[in-house]
Amino acid sequence: MHRVVVLTDAETATGYRLAGVDVRVAEPSDAEKTLVSMVEEDAYGLVIVDEGLVPDPVAATERAMRGRDLPVLLPVPSLGAAFGDEGDATEYMKDLVRSAIGFDIKME
Repeated sequence: MHRVVVLTDAETATGYRLAGVDVRVAEPSDAEKTLVSMVEEDAYGLVIVDEGLVPDPVAATERAMRGRDLPVLLPVPSLGAAFGDEGDATEYMKDLVRSAIGFDIKME
């Protein structure tokens, strides 16, 4: 049975874990190597890849994916990529939570 996994940074990993998704944490310097090893493990049907770590996961795994149908690689924008240094990811997340559950959650 193939599984779903997310390759992301340590800060974003918590949110995925709270959603019940398997997570692999990587630093930008070793993210491509981690992604290639995940492809070669043949345990995953879907690998969600944080674009902040690996901007082009298809190109990064081209050699490892030869002759394989799985995993499907799904790049998703990271909060850092979506908001940059000037954006306010906290406000965005507060609005998202408020719209989903109807009230604010304050975490300190």
